Amino acid sequence: MKITIRGAKPADILYLREMLYEAVYWRAIAQGSAPSFDDGMAAPGVSAALSDWAGRSGDTGVIATDGSVPVGACWYRFHTKANAIRGFIDEATPVIVIAVSVSYRKQGIGSMLLDALLHEAKRQKLERVSLMVSQNNNAIYLYRKLGFEEHEIVGDSLLMVRTV
Repeated sequence: MKITIRGAKPADILYLREMLYEAVYWRAIAQGSAPSFDDGMAAPGVSAALSDWAGRSGDTGVIATDGSVPVGACWYRFHTKANAIRGFIDEATPVIVIAVSVSYRKQGIGSMLLDALLHEAKRQKLERVSLMVSQNNNAIYLYRKLGFEEHEIVGDSLLMVRTV
């Protein structure tokens, strides 16, 4: 396995949509109760995560590949109150979405993706980024390790923020 990280391109939209579905419905997928892909992606708040991807200022993402096969993705974008997704704090703080393919989890790929994305955020001189994670998702340990701090409890999830 040789994992490399590259920038996301507009042509990656189909893969980003697959990873968004994984990120949002990870628990339901594991339990066999996830909505169909089309229904899940049409849900309020989900479709806004990638609508007009790479067409808005600040859209930034990275893709992990094993050879030429994509195995994970991480991106951020700015939202407004009108098109907010889970993780939204304000219009100056982009929201991160991250997912790694099931068979590649727990191998450090999420950390590689976030490191690369945070490097881009620093290069773009962003002040902070945010993300939302379920409190029982093991990824929360990675986020804490990488400097994300709890900002607010929202239902069974944590809104986390990291200064860039």
